[in-house]
Amino acid sequence: MDRVGVIGLGKMGLPIARNLIERGFGVIGYRRSGSPELADAGGIVAGSAAEVAAGADVLLSIVPDADAVEEVIGGPRGTLQNLRPGTIHIEMSTIDVPRKRLLRDEVQARGGDLLDCPISGSPEMVAPRRASTFASGDADSVAEVAAVLDAISGPWVYAGEFGAGAQLKYIANLLLAVHTVAAAEAMELARRSGLNLGLVQKTLDTSIAGSAIWTQRGPLMAGRRWSPAPGPVRTLHPILEQIEDHAARTGTAASVFAAAKEVFDKALAAGWGDLDIASVHDQVAGRSALEESR
Repeated sequence: MDRVGVIGLGKMGLPIARNLIERGFGVIGYRRSGSPELADAGGIVAGSAAEVAAGADVLLSIVPDADAVEEVIGGPRGTLQNLRPGTIHIEMSTIDVPRKRLLRDEVQARGGDLLDCPISGSPEMVAPRRASTFASGDADSVAEVAAVLDAISGPWVYAGEFGAGAQLKYIANLLLAVHTVAAAEAMELARRSGLNLGLVQKTLDTSIAGSAIWTQRGPLMAGRRWSPAPGPVRTLHPILEQIEDHAARTGTAASVFAAAKEVFDKALAAGWGDLDIASVHDQVAGRSALEESR
């Protein structure tokens, strides 16, 4: 397990690749637009996902959506073209579980295995290994790539059978959405009440009423600073759509989540996709974040 193939060297994939290199793994990577940054870090840049599969002992992919995942695995220059028997593919993109399961079946038919291992955290959390990975799939396969999982992020957990990783991330992001909107409402109420926002922030940071989102995003809401965005609305919103579908499939009443998602729906429709999720503060407040925060 000396060389890991990383497909998708974007905001998440590149720091993952660098972490692997720092832990002594060889890395061969691919990004459609190229990646001189990987070469600068000591990795090898491949010309296709198929080339990565030919040169790696373990595969790892983290790309934006289901169509991209299907392309890098089953496309004409995808990993299945050169997949070696016994290869384990750590798939870290957050996409619909049924679509990912079909890809798992294709990989297994070629003698490999694919794991569902979404990562939870912003790009800024990946490099210092403070992001969390939710691994799911065959337990023996997960154990075989445990050293890779140790290297790519911070804490990781074996969530269970295939798809449990995505479902655990759904729970995490449900809370993320709800807590963000709740923090926005609280901050706006404090503002309209004429309270010292710094005092409110400091007091609730250590209170049972606070949250990690309050601590991280509260100062952005108080200062109305949305860009550059550590966590854009555009990145979170597709996952909220998946959560909505999953809740419907499981018959789960999620009225609080539905109310929070509506706020994010409006933010995206208003053109706020590139702004940080903290910008929903201005949706709650009835302001124009795009016009007034820049």
